[in-house]
Amino acid sequence: MHLREPATRTLADLDQEWKSHDRTWTSDACVPEVDFQKPPNVAPVLSLGDHEINLDDEAVDQLCAFYAIPTAYFGRITPREKHFVMNARIDHAEGEVTIAYNGTGVTGVRKPSQPRLDVEEFVRIAHRLYPASSTVLDAWVTPEDLRLDILDGTSLDGGLKGGVRLAQNRKQNLAPTVSPILFHEPTTTVLQIPDLSLRIDARGVAVEKIAERLAAEALRADARLSNDAAHLLKLQETSITGDRITRLHRVASEHSLPVRPLADITVTLSRADDPTLFDLAIAIANTANAPKLQDPGKRSVRARLQGIAGAIVTDEAERCASCHALVTAA
Repeated sequence: MHLREPATRTLADLDQEWKSHDRTWTSDACVPEVDFQKPPNVAPVLSLGDHEINLDDEAVDQLCAFYAIPTAYFGRITPREKHFVMNARIDHAEGEVTIAYNGTGVTGVRKPSQPRLDVEEFVRIAHRLYPASSTVLDAWVTPEDLRLDILDGTSLDGGLKGGVRLAQNRKQNLAPTVSPILFHEPTTTVLQIPDLSLRIDARGVAVEKIAERLAAEALRADARLSNDAAHLLKLQETSITGDRITRLHRVASEHSLPVRPLADITVTLSRADDPTLFDLAIAIANTANAPKLQDPGKRSVRARLQGIAGAIVTDEAERCASCHALVTAA
């Protein structure tokens, strides 16, 4: 088993960490200027009128995405070529652009018609659910994505705690999402419970309305946690001793389980004397705690493993007794 470091942050701590000092600048998309013709080891600069902002790699990627420049191509060309290509794309751009920035650089590039929740709004929604002393398991916000995993202060049966996961793809400015999560304290394992009904429609909706919808869906996610915990614990009654690997491979096939963690999961199941579906779900989710997956670039893989484990919890489909394939309805 891979054990997480104990979580020490609270929701009150996050209040301070996520206080935003972003400013936004909106103008015609053809107005900004960039300067890549800098000396070596000097960052390129984005000019918004009289205001200049240093550009890091993430900011450059965001500008490339907005102005439809392939990032792989842009990364291969020389600074002089970058200067020409980016400014040429900007000069010929139509419509408007909104650029968000703070003291550290650019934090967002989008169309003004694409509303986006401030990061503080996610913390405010969490406060509606849980007290300020609640444990924050994971929390980050980057130009790419946002994640907030927070646990209710109370314990459920079987060494479980419940909570919610608030998230958003910030790079594409997609609608925010919310999911129930279960935290198995003995193994420090997180399972993300799938629920397709917890969906926020943000198309053509004002920011305030998006926040209201996210808060409402978060309440619904929290309300189902006791039942989800009961379903997870009930999996302890289903033995997979004789077909543990077959069962694992069926899950891997149906959910496109990443190949590299599969070996780790197989070893864990092989060591168990009398494994159950509960052990299978925990083994899959626990692999997300592996040291090799702790790099920020592996966050999507970790969430995927946690989601696959959660899908086992909610799976009540009829299956073949020998191969565990789904049985089609007559």
